[in-house]
Amino acid sequence: DLLVSLGQAHKAILDIPDLGAQLQYPPGTMIYILDKVLEHGVLGWSDGKRIMIAHFVKDKVHDKQGIP
Repeated sequence: DLLVSLGQAHKAILDIPDLGAQLQYPPGTMIYILDKVLEHGVLGWSDGKRIMIAHFVKDKVHDKQGIP
């Protein structure tokens, strides 16, 4: 799935617990992630305004690739 972070001067943190990772997620960031495989979320943000757009991949794409 495609995640896009937009807004102004926010300090969001993208958490991917399965990898033990917490990543800076500033405005303008685009991330492709398999949400069926990796749990993820935004821990919170401070300052500014945040807009998040998520574009989800159809299940048929996952099925074709053998992703449960």
